[in-house]
Amino acid sequence: MVLIIVGLALIVLPAVGYVALQVAGDLTRRMTNVVTGNSSATALPPLSLPDIGVWQGKDRITVLLLGIDQRPGEDPDTTRTDTIILLTLDPQARTAGMMSIPRDLYVPLPDRGMDRINTAHVYGGPEYAERAVEYNFGIPIQHYARVDFTALTSLVDLVGGVEIYNDADISDPTYPDNNYGYDPFVLSSGWHTLDGQIALKYARTRHGDSDLSRIKRQQQIIMALREKLKSTDAATKILPQVPSILQTLSGAIKTDLNTVEIVQLALLAKDIPDDRIARVTLDETAVQPYTTTQGASVLVPVRERVRQLREQFFSQVSTPDAPAAAPAQDTPIPPQPLHIQIQNGTQRIGLAAGAKRYLEAKGFIVDSVADAPQPTPRTVIVDYTSKQQAVQHLAAELGIPLTSVTSAASPNSGLDALVVLGDDYQAK
Repeated sequence: MVLIIVGLALIVLPAVGYVALQVAGDLTRRMTNVVTGNSSATALPPLSLPDIGVWQGKDRITVLLLGIDQRPGEDPDTTRTDTIILLTLDPQARTAGMMSIPRDLYVPLPDRGMDRINTAHVYGGPEYAERAVEYNFGIPIQHYARVDFTALTSLVDLVGGVEIYNDADISDPTYPDNNYGYDPFVLSSGWHTLDGQIALKYARTRHGDSDLSRIKRQQQIIMALREKLKSTDAATKILPQVPSILQTLSGAIKTDLNTVEIVQLALLAKDIPDDRIARVTLDETAVQPYTTTQGASVLVPVRERVRQLREQFFSQVSTPDAPAAAPAQDTPIPPQPLHIQIQNGTQRIGLAAGAKRYLEAKGFIVDSVADAPQPTPRTVIVDYTSKQQAVQHLAAELGIPLTSVTSAASPNSGLDALVVLGDDYQAK
């Protein structure tokens, strides 16, 4: 899932910072005019997707995505990176991965000593940030993309909004506005279609949880953007207009990928199967809180766990030359045993019991079934233990996309995952 979609900006998660919402609103209008052909400005000619062809590279490609905390009037080359995401794609194996790195990770920077990893960009721009990530994680990086905080609002609106599942109520009375004041943000739990401004708030809010939780919401929005390209005609409408979109966003994006490479990678990434996408976060298991001698609160990496997550980031389900043998239909076994609960969020009687029989035949362990506390239009899986491969296998068996998978703290009941069946669930 090198989610380099729509000029890299469609995979951008501008996580924090004071966003110029007035500028973003104007950007939305101008970009919509460019894409619909109503712009009074001179638009660049659209690309022909058939003429562009497919990505010709055979080797794995990894891109460092940087979201900078740029305030009005600041030099973008001297700002910190509050979003750091590695995106990788193997065109041969048709596998991909996304790994989020906490901004407060305290690591050695090349030729500089110990510091937060988000300061690397301040010292040498995206090239030095790329070098710092390679130095600490041993991951070769071929390209970078740097974005500021005016893109997300406009781009989410351009694709018609994104659908996300919010696993817990959010109430943030001190969410910052653009004038160093407050713009309270409230979002109930459940499924929502977010427009650009609400998606931005969902990505930025830190009230009541940690920066690591915010990173997970960033990945949610990236996956939701990818799902929108997969499930609608947004790709065929938007990708040919990448030159004009990049022209409009010329002050917001800096990358060493050219336009053709961006579109080719977007088309390749769009069609990677969900169960071949690794979503990795350096979470609580991979970092330890630490206070520096200067009194700064930082996160120190747990190197062995980081190594495991790096391997997961590069994991491959199988290769085209040696596909995994299909298990017998009557005795398939998930990668790891999962203890799950199934809840029926519909009015269809017996739906949870039927799903229980189906999943147990597939090797899952269903501890209990129950009625959901409230109706739900779409099926969702809540992952309590980060057994990613097994949870992706569960999603594939139920026929639901990865945008319907979320994570939450364990309820201490021994469960690995909760399945809430929605109106969209097709009984197996």
